[in-house]
Amino acid sequence: MELHVLGAIEALEDGRARVLGGMRPRTLLAALVLAGDRGLGQQEIRTALWGAAPPATVRAQVHTYVSRLRRALGGRAEFVRAHDGYVLRLGGVTVDYRECLRLSAQARTAFTEGRYEESSGRFAEALRQWRGRALTGATEFLDQQEGPRLEELRLSLLEEKADADLGLGRGREVVDEFTKLVEKHPFRERMRAQLMTALYQCGRQADAIAVYQQGRAVLAEHLGVDPGETLESTFHALLSGSLPAPRVGSLPSVAPALTATSVGDSGARGELPPPLVDFAGRGAELALLRQWLSRPDSDVPPGPVVITGMAGSGKSVLAARAAHQNAAAYLDGCFFLRLRDASGRARPLPAVLDELLTGLDGEPPTAHQSLEDRLWLIRQRLARGRRLVVLDHVGAGDPVDVLLSACGRSQVVITGRPRFADLPGVRLLALGALPESEAVALLTGITGRTTAASGDLHAVERLVRLCDRHPGALRAVAAQLTAKPHWTPGRLADRLADHRRNMLDLLRVGGLDVGESLRGHYAELPEPLRRALRGLAMLRSRTVSVWAAAAALQLSHGETEDVLEQLVDAHMLTVTGIEQDGTFVLGLSRLLLCVLGEEVERSEPEGTPAEVAARVLAAWRRRLREADPVTVAERDDAGAHPGDLLAGVLRSLPAEPFAGSAEFCRACVRELRAARTAQHV
Repeated sequence: MELHVLGAIEALEDGRARVLGGMRPRTLLAALVLAGDRGLGQQEIRTALWGAAPPATVRAQVHTYVSRLRRALGGRAEFVRAHDGYVLRLGGVTVDYRECLRLSAQARTAFTEGRYEESSGRFAEALRQWRGRALTGATEFLDQQEGPRLEELRLSLLEEKADADLGLGRGREVVDEFTKLVEKHPFRERMRAQLMTALYQCGRQADAIAVYQQGRAVLAEHLGVDPGETLESTFHALLSGSLPAPRVGSLPSVAPALTATSVGDSGARGELPPPLVDFAGRGAELALLRQWLSRPDSDVPPGPVVITGMAGSGKSVLAARAAHQNAAAYLDGCFFLRLRDASGRARPLPAVLDELLTGLDGEPPTAHQSLEDRLWLIRQRLARGRRLVVLDHVGAGDPVDVLLSACGRSQVVITGRPRFADLPGVRLLALGALPESEAVALLTGITGRTTAASGDLHAVERLVRLCDRHPGALRAVAAQLTAKPHWTPGRLADRLADHRRNMLDLLRVGGLDVGESLRGHYAELPEPLRRALRGLAMLRSRTVSVWAAAAALQLSHGETEDVLEQLVDAHMLTVTGIEQDGTFVLGLSRLLLCVLGEEVERSEPEGTPAEVAARVLAAWRRRLREADPVTVAERDDAGAHPGDLLAGVLRSLPAEPFAGSAEFCRACVRELRAARTAQHV
């Protein structure tokens, strides 16, 4: 009997298909095949079959599917109860996925020993196990969990086969196959370097240089990075006419035990949390992480990757997604360790180390082991093999140095609000707001299956802007629309824009509470920075210039710049522009202003906002008096209207609370008259 998952999910007996049933029995069979001897627990089975919304009769339905599959496979495969789930014992059944892993391992051995012809043939056999798109006929949930991993396996096998073919001088065959593949996967630098080598073998050096230039432009435009070492070294070797002989590929086979599992507050034990079914966006960030994570160097300890951003920006979700997509590069396992519990409190270091040891050894350490003993054991385990360790929700006070030293040669990914820029070899990825197109895709992707998303695109785009394209806020909005089918996106947008309402109340749904997460972020700051944020919030403006901040905070220009930079580092402010004097214009999110408004009311004495407004207005008037309207007129346009002379200064004034006040209007009239008088002198 043959079982196929690398294409349509099917079971064949003497070439004839057995009746497996509908989509979910097929999904269960495929998930158990991919899990191998590890098997699947009930929670994993539920996630693969129904995602986040399993039916009340889930156990009975799973039992029915298992019975149906037992009959369909005719005793050739054994479904064994293990813990709270199942393990599939296949005996002599041929499975295309296992055949692929077996053949590719033989191909790598042959390549290492210089037997390129045999290596190429074995890789070709491994690739022939694919009979179409993997997991065809499975649920979208299993496809989203395992599809990217299997596709990464297929692409890595193509690259490894190309190394063998180039070693045989088959450049023309590689050119024919890789020209379209590089267009489809423009960020895969190894594939692009192989195409360049193949073109060089065909005597097409100019075309090879053009392929490099295209890749450099794509990386710069979409990721803002230069080509990596593989692509760069291939280019220089091409120019010098000394392209080296190909080496063994660096992307090994996929570990079969890396299926996604749900985890509780204690974190995962040697596995990864399940990727979000409705994940959308962060395409450029995922591509950059793939570049950093997919080709670990086993000889040099890699520097940590830090994913940072404000509360709710999706750091943990992105880290889990990237780990799933790059799991093929880590044969010895991926680990996801949460350093905070569900309430945001730091977990004890011994508990985190015990969790990692349990994942490595399969059983918890003995209770009498000291902290030093645990660290020594972890270093010993991680000194061998290739692993990925995600340290999630790391705070400024957490023992990062201790954890990094314990992880040794493993690739470490850190998520947290601090930037950890002082770590040796760190590669930093700071998450901001989503691009509008990705924000719309996230919102419509979540709500698109409900009648709540039936509003027009304009209303959806308005919702996205009101949420500042903040992933956490967008998920809360989507949850509101899903929970309230009688609301349309337009109605919810009107409520969010209504100044009589607290928009944070609308962004609190079940376990989602955007305001609470932002309050927690604010509370982690030292008091001087919290006080500065409250002062800026009293301007009631989403953009802040350095001069206005200096007046509001009663600090010197230099001190103000230092404080604002610290707030940028803490993800509380973003740089939105540059003034004519070279200073930065900074932005506050609408969501953060709501939180800060509450803090001002709670913490500041009555009358303080009026005092801040008076100081900023006085500072603005001083700037007007110091401006030379004649010089401005000569520089810009000698015939300019006096009202245009002060536009640069006016643009930097916060819109509120001044624009609507009679005092501000009278001040404008006085200053413009003075400007007109000065112009005619």
